[in-house]
Amino acid sequence: MKMIKDYLKYIGFWKVPQESPPTKEEFKKEKKISIAERKLAYLKEMEANHIERRNTIETKNSQLIGQASIVSSVFFLFISLLIDSFSEVNLLGRIILSVIFLVVLIHYLYAVIQATKTLEINRYQYPNRSTSTISNNKKEIDFINEEIHDLIYIVNKSSELDNQKGDNLLFAARCFQIANIGFGILTICIIIMTFFIPNSSKQSNEKPKVDDQVCATTTKQ
Repeated sequence: MKMIKDYLKYIGFWKVPQESPPTKEEFKKEKKISIAERKLAYLKEMEANHIERRNTIETKNSQLIGQASIVSSVFFLFISLLIDSFSEVNLLGRIILSVIFLVVLIHYLYAVIQATKTLEINRYQYPNRSTSTISNNKKEIDFINEEIHDLIYIVNKSSELDNQKGDNLLFAARCFQIANIGFGILTICIIIMTFFIPNSSKQSNEKPKVDDQVCATTTKQ
């Protein structure tokens, strides 16, 4: 049971509650413009790094969706071409192939589901800067302090949302990898089982020859 639970956690089906960083932190306003500007530059660099990380996650996520769609199509085409041959396989072999097929199918579908969560933009409401920061502050130091306060909230909230997107990508990649391994195992099993399937084509070719010989003997008589 523990192994199953750990596996469900590994692919993201069993959610583990994680502590998110506080979005609102106490900020002590600076009185010196030079120190405030250094803090502001530091926060802007953090914000730029988060945006770059977010773009990387979203790009890889889109690539994974495309790859999963292509591989899934090849998988279904491969199975549809070989479905007629499964009738010649014994019951145990069909059970094994069916179980592997379902495992691969479920992981491909779950990989797509996890990846498409990132496309649901209503789930990720990123905070933006407010115009009130400009209108409510007349002094330069007050404006910089308010901008620092806004950026602290934006960076913390964006980090939380980006981590959710990163988890979606991680779980989708794991499911996609497991599905590809299962696809390979299924292919190997099918190749091995083809050696044990009776060649019905040879039997069908031998019957006409026997019928021709019978017809030939009857005509001679």
